[in-house]
Order: sequence, then structure tokens, then C-alpha cells
Amino acid sequence: QTGGNYKNILSIAGPATYVVRLLPNIKSPKETFLHYYHHGWNSIATGQYASVASPSTWGERCPVSELYFKILRSGSAEEQERAKANLRRKENWYVNIYVVSDPKNPENNGTVKVLRFGKQLNKIIEAAISGDDAGEFGAKIFDLSENGCSLRIKAELVSDKPGAPKYPTYTASKFLAPGPVEGLDEDKIPGIYESVFELNTFVEHKTAADIQAFIDTNFYGNEAAKPATEPAAAADADDDIPYEAPKPVVKAAAKPAAKPAASNDSVNDDKVKAILDGLDDL
Repeated sequence: QTGGNYKNILSIAGPATYVVRLLPNIKSPKETFLHYYHHGWNSIATGQYASVASPSTWGERCPVSELYFKILRSGSAEEQERAKANLRRKENWYVNIYVVSDPKNPENNGTVKVLRFGKQLNKIIEAAISGDDAGEFGAKIFDLSENGCSLRIKAELVSDKPGAPKYPTYTASKFLAPGPVEGLDEDKIPGIYESVFELNTFVEHKTAADIQAFIDTNFYGNEAAKPATEPAAAADADDDIPYEAPKPVVKAAAKPAAKPAASNDSVNDDKVKAILDGLDDL
């Protein structure tokens, strides 16, 4: 994500229980969710976490994935282990939210933020929109009125074995029964829907040359090639995806103001549009 927008992302690193309401993009329902790929690791140059969006988000070649496969083919055993630990592609989504309860930062309550989430929460959201729970929830998860349903995000810290580093998990999260949002004046609801962020501005579309400089600096420690890095984001425990042969996930978009296109394997965009069309009061 770009630096100016980082402050607008709700941190759910936990451990805590957060309550939010998903907000649709009523002007362009297919942009309600943004699905993207990225790479990140602790920089050898700075020791801090550095990340960059993968051009595979736009169906383009990715220098990081190309390096990954090159090392797997011809690198030493030590190089291969380092590549597997650092260069794996990660997968996340963005969606606008109205914050009902943020126990870590109560000043966020009653504001519009952006939720960055991984596969665990995506599975819960997909089930509510077009899966097993669609009959119970559906359009209600986008409704700010008393007929709407909030998402309760339960962030818990777990570890794979005693003494191992802990990471957040969100499997206990769920959508709640319909009810009003405490303290929300219903006259303000239309304005809240209008105040959502443009999600494509949260993912920077860098050139192949920029990403190569990112690799040279943060993977190899070449200070002369040092590029501007993106702010670190809290890593989800579930956002690593198996690295198979690279495949275009979407059609290539025009530069420089390219938008990640909706992908077929994320939330069903046509279903989102259909259920939003049914909310007459938006």
C-alpha cells in the first residue's frame, strides 16, 4: 500500500475482538473488494519488513517470482531455503468498513477505514455472500441500518509449537445477527456510503525496474539500488499461498493508473452487484 493511505487501514493484529460493518462501493459494486498479491520479507539492508505489490495482480510478469523459480532450479540448497522463506507470494484483500468497535484504538470507532484481510476472513465473507451462509446474511452484511449484520473479528495469537513465535489467527470470527449500530444516526448513513476510499489507491503498481531495485536492496543488500519501500503491514498468518507456476490472475491493465481487476477466485463480483441492487436505501 502507498504511504499516504497506510493510516487509513484498520490494524487487526490483535489479540482483541473488533466489530465492523462492511461498506459497499455503491458507485462501482465490482470495486467493493480489491484482491491483490504481494511479496514481503525482512530486508537484509535495513532489518525491517519491506513489501511490494506483485505485478501478477495485473497479470504481468513479476521479477520476484522469476527470481524464486530461478533459485529453485539452479540455486544451492542454502539459497533455495532462503528463497522459500522469503520470496513466496502472499495474497490479501481490501474492503471499506465502518468501525463499530476497535478496543485497541477507540478513536477509530464511528469512522470509515479499510480492512486488509487474508484467506481466513475471506472464507467467512465469501460464505456470507455466495456460500453456505448466503441465505442468512447476503445483502445484510453491507447494510448499515438496523437490518444489517456486523462482522465480529476475533484476533487470537497462536503458535505452531511451545516456544515458537505467535501469529494472529481469525478463524473464530463471524457475522452477527441483524441489529442497529450503537450511536449511529441513520441520517448519516448515506454520507458514510459516499465516503468510502478508492481501494486501488492502496496498491502501488511499480515497474519491473522498480521491483528489481527492491530485490537488489532488500534481498541482496545492494544499497546503490535502494528504492522507496512501502510501509510494513501486519502479516496475516494465513496469507501465504503455494507457489505454483506463475499464471495471469487478471487481464493486464493500462499504465500508469492501473487498477487491479476483480479476479474470479475472490468474492463473486456479480453476486455483490446483485445484492447491492437489492438495497434500495443505499
